[in-house]
Amino acid sequence: MNTTQRGRWGETLAVIYLEKKNTQVVARNWRWKRYEIDLVGRKNQTWVFVEVKVRRWGYLESAIAAVNDQKQRRIIRAAHTFLRHHEIDAVHIRFDILCIEYARNARRIEHIEDAFVCLP
Repeated sequence: MNTTQRGRWGETLAVIYLEKKNTQVVARNWRWKRYEIDLVGRKNQTWVFVEVKVRRWGYLESAIAAVNDQKQRRIIRAAHTFLRHHEIDAVHIRFDILCIEYARNARRIEHIEDAFVCLP
């Protein structure tokens, strides 16, 4: 499985996981110019912006560490751009990281809600 296939597979698992947790996924791989959001969801009145990381078993730490300060700022800017473009006046916004670890016959999902915050 190449990187693109692994990413799509991981995002599909993430969508299934989020929908089981009552989060409606409204966009996948949303892009505009240099901005990108893996998944955009909505749970009640909260808009959820999700960064999905897929790693081989044993590399969960590196998946979480990959969402560093610079990546967080890009996700925050992308989220604000998404909301502006869709004319959404969001009252509650949440940024999550969803890490998927996989091995030959196993997988594990680590969902970190409110992984980082956007300060005014």
